[in-house]
Amino acid sequence: MISSIIKFAIVGLPIALSFRLPARNCFQKNNILSSTAQTSVNLDTITDQIIGKLNANVEEGKADAKYAKMFADFFEEYKESCKKANEDPKTYQFNVMTFISTIQQASVDPYKFKPFHEFIREPFDYYKWGNEFLKPLMILEQSRIVGLENAKKIEELLTKGDNVMILSNHQTEADPQVLSNLLQRENMASLAEKMIFIAGHKVTTDPVAIPFSMGRNLLCIHSKKHIRNPPEEFTKKQADNLASMKALGDLASEGGRLFWVAPSGGRDRPDETGEFQVAPLDAKSLDMFRIIAMQSKKPLHFFPMAMYTNRLVPPPKDLSSDVGEARSAARGPVSAHFLPETDGLGGLKDKQFAHDLQCTIEAAYADLVKWHKEHE
Repeated sequence: MISSIIKFAIVGLPIALSFRLPARNCFQKNNILSSTAQTSVNLDTITDQIIGKLNANVEEGKADAKYAKMFADFFEEYKESCKKANEDPKTYQFNVMTFISTIQQASVDPYKFKPFHEFIREPFDYYKWGNEFLKPLMILEQSRIVGLENAKKIEELLTKGDNVMILSNHQTEADPQVLSNLLQRENMASLAEKMIFIAGHKVTTDPVAIPFSMGRNLLCIHSKKHIRNPPEEFTKKQADNLASMKALGDLASEGGRLFWVAPSGGRDRPDETGEFQVAPLDAKSLDMFRIIAMQSKKPLHFFPMAMYTNRLVPPPKDLSSDVGEARSAARGPVSAHFLPETDGLGGLKDKQFAHDLQCTIEAAYADLVKWHKEHE
């Protein structure tokens, strides 16, 4: 259903707005605006024509009204966020049309992700495009990174050939882009580019997420929350996980690798008061990563991280494993805290490690929340 909406959304768009997917030929590295970003059109005109085509296709029975409204709401909110960020109309036009075109391609001809997917930088730079698409949603003047000395320590360890695993809470699909944009502002873009994100299956199966995922280094593992849904795919998902874990072990044995993982297995959710809480970390997942650390031919260091990003593309209230969730495009401040290294090589079934790590991340997250409340 989503693919039909996107397909009909771009058919018949005016020539100034409609162009073939540039992913294979024109979004070159170091060239954020390509020749396909044609005449300057204001943000309202671009958005109105896209939404108008969506509505027309609903009336003609070519698109489902529910999902058409979902995309129309997203584009409208993204437009308003870009206005507040003073986004250049040509950049907005290019980013939005590339977004639509890449989703269409992902719906018709889904990209096949390997157990370890390396980000695609050329001939189309998915990494840079994803960062630029999300940047207008970040209120950078109200955002920060804490613990840069620990980020620099990570760089030193990687240079030595050691491995590092960042153990973090996780609040939004945009967390990878948030880290890239924040680190780039601190002249540490190369650290962000080295990150390998251990992610769930949605990022490689949801047509809306696929274009952004193609611009990330990924190891995808089905979480225990969703591995048995649907039951008939359980065996395949188990095999997928084994392949990903083997790839993880191989990468760790090579050395100089930087992994990022959310041991909770999912995103944080708000409590009954509406305040986001750090999701409980899964002790068994942590045990698995600690075993890999002990079996690796190269040292593996653990660094906790706290992230405050829930104002951007917040997760849905339910925990459904279905793809096609609605997305928000509201602007908001973001922060990340690189915490000091922690010793993760205790007993294999030591739940104390998970408990201590949970407390460490929760305390750092509370500090981030406090800072934002005082500075917004």
